Amino acid sequence: MGKMMQNKRKKDTIYHPELHTKDVNSREIFKNDKLTSQFLRNYTNIPLFANVNPEDIEDVSRKYRAFLGVEYESDTIKKVHIRRQDSTEESEVYVISLIENKSDIDYDVAMQLLKYMTVIWQEYKKKREKGNKNVSKRKNFRYPLIVPIVYYEGAKKWTADFHLKNRIEYAEQMEKYIPDFMYQVVSVNQYTNEELSRKCDEMALVMLINKIQTPEDYEEFRKVSEELINSIYGNASEEIKEIYQNILWSLLMKMNVPSEEARELMGEIGGRGMGYLFENMEKMDIQAERRNTQREKIRADEASKRAEKAENEKKQMELEIQQLKQELERMKKKI
Repeated sequence: MGKMMQNKRKKDTIYHPELHTKDVNSREIFKNDKLTSQFLRNYTNIPLFANVNPEDIEDVSRKYRAFLGVEYESDTIKKVHIRRQDSTEESEVYVISLIENKSDIDYDVAMQLLKYMTVIWQEYKKKREKGNKNVSKRKNFRYPLIVPIVYYEGAKKWTADFHLKNRIEYAEQMEKYIPDFMYQVVSVNQYTNEELSRKCDEMALVMLINKIQTPEDYEEFRKVSEELINSIYGNASEEIKEIYQNILWSLLMKMNVPSEEARELMGEIGGRGMGYLFENMEKMDIQAERRNTQREKIRADEASKRAEKAENEKKQMELEIQQLKQELERMKKKI
């Protein structure tokens, strides 16, 4: 009975569009430790993360939201336990992942990241000094490493500066007085579909789907091996499958697929696997949908203009009639 209720809840999250009106899939990606570990190992090109596993990752986002406020809800902070090569000890490394899936570039990201970093370091100092007062004032005290990363799904090239100092005036003349760091951007569009296919992990499928932004992207996705996608999807955990389903639902809504058809398609994917998506992709003509939407918009605009013109002509006629009446009244008075 418990399992049946659990399955029902999973179906409910898929079949109710109102639960997916916002593009929540990107936020869900980094809540999953397996996807996060794959992302750090295979997509950041940072040697320190070369051997990171899901069990090495601890999500501490909620802890810092109390300091940062609700505007940072979509971002994640991970504490990654790194095994030192020169000893049996572990060190804490913090990874800040900002979710930037807007089409417009946020040029103030470096300042946003700085706010995270100062909060993390202040909290770390406070924690260490609870058991050892003034430990931070000692020569050998070190704050933990923080790696700031932006996961970017936008179609436009990321053009914001990667260095904090370049957001500060007099950066060139007064460089030695200005704090600085560099953040990394991992964009879904920096990888071709072939490169993602060769990586062959669950994160690769996430990025393949999230790359679909235009009709051309949609056509390129259809060229990806159906067997590969079925294999990745089929071997994924139920939690990751649900993330895929949320991403696909978001995609179908962007493609303007009618909700009833989208619900039916998602139900079949849940039962048969990702292969069903390939079998039915012919039904989802994104270009036609966009043309239809554009035509409807043009028709609505034209109807609105006609109505506005008619209203203006009516007002003009009423004004002319009023003026004529006034002129007649003046003529009567003269007679």
